[in-house]
Amino acid sequence: MPRPKEFNPDEAIEKAMQVFWHKGYEATSMEDLLTAMDLNRGSLYDTFGDKRALFLKAMDRYCSGFVGPKFSLLDQPGPALPTLRRFVQRMIEGALADPQRRGCLITNTVMELAPHEKGIAGKLNQALKMSEDAFFGLLARAKKQGELSLDKDPRALARFLTTMMQGTIVMIKAGAPADVVQQTAETALSTLD
Repeated sequence: MPRPKEFNPDEAIEKAMQVFWHKGYEATSMEDLLTAMDLNRGSLYDTFGDKRALFLKAMDRYCSGFVGPKFSLLDQPGPALPTLRRFVQRMIEGALADPQRRGCLITNTVMELAPHEKGIAGKLNQALKMSEDAFFGLLARAKKQGELSLDKDPRALARFLTTMMQGTIVMIKAGAPADVVQQTAETALSTLD
């Protein structure tokens, strides 16, 4: 009979996610993971598989536990465009407040791995589509409520906002000053007027 696990797998994945987010996939060693997760090599491999499999689980954790709840803010009832402005502002403030300027795990991984890791690129595209769909839902509601003019295409705007948010996170990670980042976001949001 196998021995029960002496660690919490969810907590271990959370710790692995933090390491990948801070260091990136390639720069994260198995030793880094073992230390952060407080596991021995056998327990890690038996429970999570290899580094790639663990990374995919960590990415799932990031999308469902970190990104998903943030985008659920867009589902709030009421006027849609003020909700969108608050959402963008909160995302930017959160990214600027991070002293490590880790950026977004999805964006970081797109830049690091997507060109040569097709399996991971597929997962990243799903995550970006989740962002686009959340923006689209809100913008379609804005159009229905008369907040967005009839000539505006909610799907095209959702793609644009997804791209703008990802680019803004890259700017923040690169050390752009807060006022520059805020100006970029305001310019992007002005396309909705």
